[in-house]
Amino acid sequence: MSANFEVLRGDLNQARAVETPPLVPLSGEIVLRIEKFALTANNITYGVAGDLIGYWQFFPAEGDWGRIPVWGIGEVSSSEHPDVQIGQRFYGYFPMSQELRVKPAKITQRGFADASEHRSALPVVYNQYSLVSPENGFAPGLDNHAMLYRPLFTTSFVLDDYFADNDFFNADSVILGSASSKTAFGLAFMLHRRGGKKVVGLTSQSNKDFVEKLGIYDEVLCYDEVENLADEPSAYIDMAGNKEVLARVHHHLRENLVNSCSVGITHWDARQGEDPTSLPGASPTMFFAPSQIVKRNKELGPEVYQQRITQATDAFFAVVDNWVSIQEAPLNEVEQVYRTVLKGPAPNIGYIVTS
Repeated sequence: MSANFEVLRGDLNQARAVETPPLVPLSGEIVLRIEKFALTANNITYGVAGDLIGYWQFFPAEGDWGRIPVWGIGEVSSSEHPDVQIGQRFYGYFPMSQELRVKPAKITQRGFADASEHRSALPVVYNQYSLVSPENGFAPGLDNHAMLYRPLFTTSFVLDDYFADNDFFNADSVILGSASSKTAFGLAFMLHRRGGKKVVGLTSQSNKDFVEKLGIYDEVLCYDEVENLADEPSAYIDMAGNKEVLARVHHHLRENLVNSCSVGITHWDARQGEDPTSLPGASPTMFFAPSQIVKRNKELGPEVYQQRITQATDAFFAVVDNWVSIQEAPLNEVEQVYRTVLKGPAPNIGYIVTS
């Protein structure tokens, strides 16, 4: 049997383990045995926004249950496709399961896209599977780093690129909510390297020491200190999704809030509050990284843009172990890890689940 971990789409606190018969590939398909995957607050965002953006559609489950997508590595265990060999390893989007069946298309030396019918209308970025090899940007011994940070840091990079592409909307300060989250401090790392803008982190009292010791924020404030933000042209990048904090930032900065960008929902249980469209200052908008990636691929070419991302990722990987330690847990402990992440993990720990 093949193990799967599912959550109730309408209540992420409800979870279950489900066993299904082993997957068998049809003609043109392959089955990937999922070796390991990362589990972060980003995955909780996938669950919270599952219906809004379509995350539940990638790996359908029965009834009101859903499979939250994760980023991981799988090895081809059986293949009915002539151009994909057993034993090849691929990085990409997986369910929290032991296996995944896909239909490879657009196969190159770098990987393939899943052409399964139920994924055809979903964002192409999430349907790509990359061959795990040094030639393809996967350094030996850094598989865990790739799974844990690559999707998050790619968002960090693209956010930095998006704001620079728009001259930071004339902001002097960039304020990051949930500053201890990996996507936030990845962006702070990029902004710190770029220079020219004050980088401010908003965080909880319990995480303030961690955020300050990163050394990449110019100022760190707790959520109860929002009203201490400098009254100057500012952009707010909201990784938290906490509507109360969002409203306070808007009411404090008012017309000096020149951009309000929603990225994550690390505070998934704090979604009650004022209607964002009624807040003073710039109207909050949802950031969707694939849109900026498509734009820049057209402008720069995918190879150039990917090279820029890879170079920045390498620089980030060179320092991130100073901040975060990686812990591994077996698949039979996935619910324990999930509940830890759901509740809010310590910012200095990253979780990898192995099968």
